[in-house]
Amino acid sequence: MSDSPPLVLLIEDEEDIRDAVSTLLEMEGYRVAQCVHGEDAWGWLQSNPRPSLVLLDLMMPVMDGQSFLLRLTKERMLEGVPIVVLSGSPFQPEGAVAYLRKPVSVDQLLEMVGRFLPSPGPGPGGPHTS
Repeated sequence: MSDSPPLVLLIEDEEDIRDAVSTLLEMEGYRVAQCVHGEDAWGWLQSNPRPSLVLLDLMMPVMDGQSFLLRLTKERMLEGVPIVVLSGSPFQPEGAVAYLRKPVSVDQLLEMVGRFLPSPGPGPGGPHTS
């Protein structure tokens, strides 16, 4: 049985940031789904598997990160899925488990993702079985 790597949902309106974060996480072995804003992500969630982690920008067009979080809470979607805010705004909204202020370093991002998700690589010595 092969477990697929954790799926990260990245909601970010700036294409260069979206591409850089996606590339970085994919190089680490994670699967990444990209959405441009909250409304886009809402539609994606209706027809895709539940993500293991959400990386959410706050300041976006159409539906911003805070509105997306409020809607998730109201609709009781993604309960138990950690949501990490990745934003230039100093404000940490309710509903997020953690906050990274842009610009974020590669190390900060990987440390934060690693805090909530198991490493997708087998690691040294391969997977452990009991």
